Amino acid sequence: MIGDRYEILEKIGTGGMSDVYKAKCHKLNRYVAIKVLKQEFSENANFVSKFRIEAQAAAGLMHPNIVNVYDVGEENGIYYIVMELVEGITLKKARLSYKEAVSIAIQVSMGIEAAHNNHIIHRDIKPQNIIISKDGKVKVTDFGIAKAATSNTITSNVMGSVHYTSPEQARGGYSDEKSDIYSLGITMFEMLTGRVPFNGETTVAIAIKHIQEEMPSPKEFSVASIVLKCCQKSPDRRYQNMAELIADLKQSLINPEEDFVVNKDPDMEGGTRMISDEDMAQIKRKVPYQSGREYEEQDHDETMRLRSDTEAMYDNDEEAEGEDDYD
Repeated sequence: MIGDRYEILEKIGTGGMSDVYKAKCHKLNRYVAIKVLKQEFSENANFVSKFRIEAQAAAGLMHPNIVNVYDVGEENGIYYIVMELVEGITLKKARLSYKEAVSIAIQVSMGIEAAHNNHIIHRDIKPQNIIISKDGKVKVTDFGIAKAATSNTITSNVMGSVHYTSPEQARGGYSDEKSDIYSLGITMFEMLTGRVPFNGETTVAIAIKHIQEEMPSPKEFSVASIVLKCCQKSPDRRYQNMAELIADLKQSLINPEEDFVVNKDPDMEGGTRMISDEDMAQIKRKVPYQSGREYEEQDHDETMRLRSDTEAMYDNDEEAEGEDDYD
């Protein structure tokens, strides 16, 4: 028993940060999923603090396309989150048609939109964090928890796969709602093609491809343009919010062969743009400025700098397959 009310029944999943158990809540007489932090993270006070704050924020989210968080607690050094139990499969295990892929993307987008409207960024959108229930409902899990794992004291190998990370996350920089849009674009690419767009022998090599290499097209009519817009290197060139993305996804179901996606060039829209401290730091380091122009091939020294910077973030070459899913 945990918290004098949750009876642990069986282990149903495991991941880099935590183990997941099926349990019965005796107070409300219902089954739940309980995510328990692994011991090595429970002993890190800084991580635990971030973990609890983010989990409590996620507990305020209630949406049909989100795995809802019911409770957050601690008992005898065991830190846990009580969540809605969703029985089904993760998107990583699904094979999809064109219409299924777009319909799932719409539902995922609506869940993410609800979180963004509450100022919660997921930061780890990937197929393993998207569950399709037995009755066909699509739900996104682990909202808000990813931010805790980006603590300076926790190496990012506890996180999900580098295959879905945005260029700004790969650089170790600031991430916002548009980082989730990028990761969703990569997830949509995989739904449509059965593979990820960037691969490599190491996580560092894959991260550098997100930063430097052109995104391949999934070749699925209007959806191809939607995916490519989601996955622009520059956040300013992506969809600026989930509502814009949802509108185009719905349009693609109606007119799958029509290319109606509008791509904007923020540099050509007339306004004077202030150079931020981050932009100036990039210029000084001779990193290509993220204006939406084509990224030029960087010289050997720059590539080595990127490799060195990224090593600190991706020091584990093994992807945790099926992380934190339960089926």
